[in-house]
Amino acid sequence: MGNSRATVCQIAPQPESRTLSAPDLSERIIGLEMTVAHLEHELDQMHSVLLAVQADLKTMREHVSKLERRMVQTSEPPEERDPGIERPPHY
Repeated sequence: MGNSRATVCQIAPQPESRTLSAPDLSERIIGLEMTVAHLEHELDQMHSVLLAVQADLKTMREHVSKLERRMVQTSEPPEERDPGIERPPHY
């Protein structure tokens, strides 16, 4: 015996379309402008923070490079000198 499934389609009710009056439209525009202004302010703050982090990162990289050079210098074997052959500095 075949198994048949019934497909149920439901149609969502359509929201009633209404026209916005001038005061409603004006309020929405003002709200959108305030949102955009707030987002622009936040973006400017994030940009400033990003520039500061970038400057700190550059400084940190320079410090790490200096430390790496020091480590290489200190890990090199010292020169072998024979004190019997060397002349004293006052000669």
